[in-house]
Amino acid sequence: MSTPLLENILQQQLVQADFKRVIVAYSGGLDSSVLLNAVVALNLTVPVMAIHIHHGLSKHADQWLAHCQSECQRLGVSFHFEKVNLLNKSATEGISSDMTSGIELAARQARYQVFNQYLQVCDGILMAHHQNDQIETFMMRLMRGSGLTGLCAMDKQRELGQGQLLRPLLDFSREDLEEYALQNNISYIYDDSNRNTEFDRNWWRHDLLPKLKGRFTQSDQSILKSISVLRAEQQLLRDLLEPIYTSIKDAQGCLNISKLKTQTRSIQNQVIRNWLEEHGLYPRLADKQLKAVLEDVIHARQDAEPVFKWQANEIRRHNDKLYCMNSLPIINSDVFPLIYDGNEYSSLPLGKLEHRLGLGLKPGRYELSLYDASAKARPVNRPNKNLKKWFQEYSIPPWQRPYWPVLIKEGVVAAVPGLFVCQGYACEQGWQLRFKL
Repeated sequence: MSTPLLENILQQQLVQADFKRVIVAYSGGLDSSVLLNAVVALNLTVPVMAIHIHHGLSKHADQWLAHCQSECQRLGVSFHFEKVNLLNKSATEGISSDMTSGIELAARQARYQVFNQYLQVCDGILMAHHQNDQIETFMMRLMRGSGLTGLCAMDKQRELGQGQLLRPLLDFSREDLEEYALQNNISYIYDDSNRNTEFDRNWWRHDLLPKLKGRFTQSDQSILKSISVLRAEQQLLRDLLEPIYTSIKDAQGCLNISKLKTQTRSIQNQVIRNWLEEHGLYPRLADKQLKAVLEDVIHARQDAEPVFKWQANEIRRHNDKLYCMNSLPIINSDVFPLIYDGNEYSSLPLGKLEHRLGLGLKPGRYELSLYDASAKARPVNRPNKNLKKWFQEYSIPPWQRPYWPVLIKEGVVAAVPGLFVCQGYACEQGWQLRFKL
């Protein structure tokens, strides 16, 4: 595998993706070091930065951080790091085998939470997974009893937060990356925990897969071929399901529960899987979790407000619709009220406040507070009622209401962005307010 070949294929993928900013997930190990150096070698016209996650699990973690910082400085790459607390220990020694899978999951969740925080619209975060990682993922999911979706293993590209996740090295083996590192004299660290076979992935990597390859020399190629076939079959299933899916999903991206109930259980499961993937909510749900969504959320009693949570995501029900979202954030009430005088807010606890000139709110200085159920409001040519009744009339789901911005003028509700402007505060050349969740 030549250096130009890897760099050419990487460049083709980045040109096709058309990112406005490229972020490399940089651990300092072989894989991510090759990826970072290859990206730098392309001399991209867009900003490039690296993110390093300090898990605090190894006694060498501070040394790895210093190495990554030094390499980024040498390469001229903007470097950022985040420390996450997974254990109240400074090293992995002494971790019992029944903790290892939990540690792996917690580390993965922490990394993706950090990536979500950094990603902006049109950003791409590059991860250095390669062919060997793909094979290991397939075998691990096979042992967990995964279905078609799980056995398709890792996606080359998918949505993540506001941006996109891209794995541009999935067509290369670890041996290819080792050769690239040797040819380009790349310095990288070695994580000694990668030899600890109490971690499932390491056991597959160092114990079983080498034995499998010793018996079946073409095992890697066969597994990769199976993944390719499964992906083609998954796409066929999506194509066939698309008319049904489109008829169940509404313009706001919710699922119509009554229509969903008319389908067979297997179609219901696949519709929900497609829906969550379209919204970029991962990890994918197992069959047991899908069963809980169908039975505990969709079929909950009529007056209930059911919710299904997994990792940092939620599925909720309201007015015969199914909603999916990231977990709702905690509201810091100490920062309110804010001042609104025509400025837009893109970092409210949930969603953002936008405006444009037109028929709407009179320009002026207002207090920006959050929903108060008991506060009274009188929209133009409408009666005076408390906000709880207005939000019920507008069919705003109960969990969204606490996050909804309200504009106040001298103690009186002047407008509720996205819903209405109140009597006495409207004008033809004012601010048309929009609250975007």
